[in-house]
Amino acid sequence: MIEAAFLGYGRMAQAISAGLDRSGLVPYARQAASDLLAENLKGLSDRLGFKAASSNAELASSAPLVIIAVKPHQVRGALIELSSILSGRLVVSIAAGVTLKTLSGLLPGSTVIRVIPNLPALAGQGVTLMCAGEGVSRANLDRARAIFEAVGTVVELDERRFDDGMAVSGSGPAFFFLFMEAMIRGAARLGLTWDMARELVLKTCLGSAAVALARPEASLAELRDQVASPGGATAEGLLELERGSLTALVHDALEATAEKGRDLG
Repeated sequence: MIEAAFLGYGRMAQAISAGLDRSGLVPYARQAASDLLAENLKGLSDRLGFKAASSNAELASSAPLVIIAVKPHQVRGALIELSSILSGRLVVSIAAGVTLKTLSGLLPGSTVIRVIPNLPALAGQGVTLMCAGEGVSRANLDRARAIFEAVGTVVELDERRFDDGMAVSGSGPAFFFLFMEAMIRGAARLGLTWDMARELVLKTCLGSAAVALARPEASLAELRDQVASPGGATAEGLLELERGSLTALVHDALEATAEKGRDLG
């Protein structure tokens, strides 16, 4: 019996699919998918063991829970075709910028939940934003939550705050990658090999986040002060970062990202 079906099977859908199998929540044998790239889908299906649906209509009728994972510009065309088939089913959309109002209008007979996973879901460390319209039961919210907890953490957020949340969790990985890249290049400039610089930066970043998560009672400023002794080398580096207005730049970047998200939505 198919329990979860993916309309679209790109990189993010594959990450969610793998997380469901890895966690044992929904093994590949109880998953189905359809995709425009049918030849690639067949190869993945043969290797992983999920069902490759021959059409979107076949997929939509195959499972009680359908995850919409096509590109945002493809959502309307796909759902108009499937509206009657999806009636009565739980539909979860990961399409960025497609609002609950739009989804509910296209699927008047379905229970609709909107989620936005982020890139770290590919490593099982994602943060997924989730929201639903009025009348969606706690049971259905929990079903959707369980799906995305298979690839990380789920945060329920009012849709009015989605663009703000996406500026942090959705776009944030790109900002962290930029900062880590700058750290690596700076370390290489000091004389470290590229491989050594990369390992030091990535593992230091990972470890720093782990400490902050493990000690929620301590503010980030307190943790920073545990590293930066007065008059020491770290304090000198922090001063240079603030001379460059790092904090203000980060605030401006988040504001610009959230505003652009609202425009695109």
